[in-house]
Amino acid sequence: MNITQNQKDRAKKFQEMHRQDKLFVLPNIWDAGGAKIFEKKGFQALATTSAGIAFANGFADGGELPFSILLDTVRRITSKIDIPLSIDFERGYSEDIQEIYENTKKILLSGAVGLNVEDGLPKKRISDLQAMKNKIECINSLKKELGVDFVINSRTDIYWNEIGDSKSRLPAAIKRVNSYFSWGADCVFVPGNISFNELKILTKEVNGPLNILLNKDLKNIDQLNALGVKRVSLGSSLSRNSMSNLFKEIEKIGKNDFDSLLSNTLPYEFVNHLYEVRKDNK
Repeated sequence: MNITQNQKDRAKKFQEMHRQDKLFVLPNIWDAGGAKIFEKKGFQALATTSAGIAFANGFADGGELPFSILLDTVRRITSKIDIPLSIDFERGYSEDIQEIYENTKKILLSGAVGLNVEDGLPKKRISDLQAMKNKIECINSLKKELGVDFVINSRTDIYWNEIGDSKSRLPAAIKRVNSYFSWGADCVFVPGNISFNELKILTKEVNGPLNILLNKDLKNIDQLNALGVKRVSLGSSLSRNSMSNLFKEIEKIGKNDFDSLLSNTLPYEFVNHLYEVRKDNK
């Protein structure tokens, strides 16, 4: 697969979404079927969730998912939608720069126009700055090589992994965010237990678009927009919400209680119609 003009246009659109005045909510999906529904409902861009894809394929999150399954998932999704798709690339599925380069290229040649690369490591650790510099610059080099201005969304897990004491996290996050921008990131993702007041300071101190993860304390879109946040991700919440409903139904099925399964289910004809291929192949 080659980089098409359509993919270049989608990349340009996705870059522009990060520079517009108003923030956008970016749903995280794990399959082509869910992606198609979001597109039909008017969403302008989507992202994958590494956790959602892992869970759907019987793996734990955190690098256990084989890269081949991620790649196949990306191809399936991009073949069914016409809006930008960003990929949760975790740590690049390698710590070797040449392998990260090859993996990134495969992701882009599968139709993606954005990707996340994170600094978080297992056991609540974090990559050193030089390692992230190498990764971001390596990934950024593919923009020129492939001729597509895809969005690099670098993620710092200072808050997610609770690095250091609570007072040290904000200055550490500011340093990381601005370093990532200086090395070629287009947006920086700061998930985790960051307070509203800390986020208020962070948005003023960083040199580019900021992405945050929706949570119980950071869910007021108007307030987040007023702070200057540009992108709000849903993370694995949709996947876990679906699993929660599945567990509830499993409990009922085990008791031979089928009422909610039969009454709270979409009609077959409605769902099938969602995926019918029209003459324009959409």
